[in-house]
Amino acid sequence: MKNPAHFQGERKRHTYFEGWYFKCISADRKQAIALIPGMAIDPTGQRHAFIQVIDAVAGRTWYFELPFSEFTASQDRLEIRIGANSFHSAGLSLDIDSTEGMLSGHLKFSEIRDFPVTWHTPSIMGPFQFVPFMECYHAIVHLSHRISGTINLNGTIYNFDDGAGYIEKDYGRSFPQTYLWIQASHFDLGDASFVFSRARIPWLGSEFQGFFAYLTNFQGIETRFATYNFSRLNYWQVDPEKGTCQGVLDGPIGRLEFTAQMRGGGKLRAPIDGLMNREIIESITATVSVKLTNLTGDVLFDGTSGEAGMEICL
Repeated sequence: MKNPAHFQGERKRHTYFEGWYFKCISADRKQAIALIPGMAIDPTGQRHAFIQVIDAVAGRTWYFELPFSEFTASQDRLEIRIGANSFHSAGLSLDIDSTEGMLSGHLKFSEIRDFPVTWHTPSIMGPFQFVPFMECYHAIVHLSHRISGTINLNGTIYNFDDGAGYIEKDYGRSFPQTYLWIQASHFDLGDASFVFSRARIPWLGSEFQGFFAYLTNFQGIETRFATYNFSRLNYWQVDPEKGTCQGVLDGPIGRLEFTAQMRGGGKLRAPIDGLMNREIIESITATVSVKLTNLTGDVLFDGTSGEAGMEICL
């Protein structure tokens, strides 16, 4: 199986999407932007490329649609080109001037921490990555990296020198009908990365609620709780109106507890059968607290992040 970070849709002709998510946070944590390059093919075979932008401070989003003829992506490395714009593992370059807005700049990535990929666990989805009929596949690419450079968005300059970033991606037919997603990299304890997702997953004419959680502090702690490793979600509470959720997971290493609160957010387009016409709200300034204890109750990690990504779609 190819590394899921690389382009998977070369042979797709209809009802398909693929998008990469680049989150950028400034060193002072006062500026936050997410960039999502991708492509989509509707059920009739009509194709287009796109670049979505979230400005966390302004709470605004942009959807730049470009001809599919301007889209190219590599099948053996992380490299996407859409017109004059490029995205790869070492950085990105932006050059858009359209009626929707103006976007330009260059960012370089360093001190990259890749998500660990093996032949038997090529992504955070574990064995589900090998199932050929899933409606949506998810992959973490960079758990974290340092950033240098600036972005100009409609005349506002965003300085990301010594900032921090994260990359993930989704591909398939549609986003899950219902799901919750959280991603945090900026903890008060220092360097760490946390991802959690729970979604309704269609399965052989039925469905089930699947989940995964991954936490690392890059200093010896690296653990995952997931449906496929027999972890249990023993407590779960979510309030879409208040933008809050709480969860308690028990697994092979011990217990993971977390709480999250959305703040702000903007509308993004998401796929349904390759049509980018579903609207979802995403925040990239949510607050997330995470606590990890081992089987004997010793606290291994206990921290809070104030620049987390979060979506609640229920």
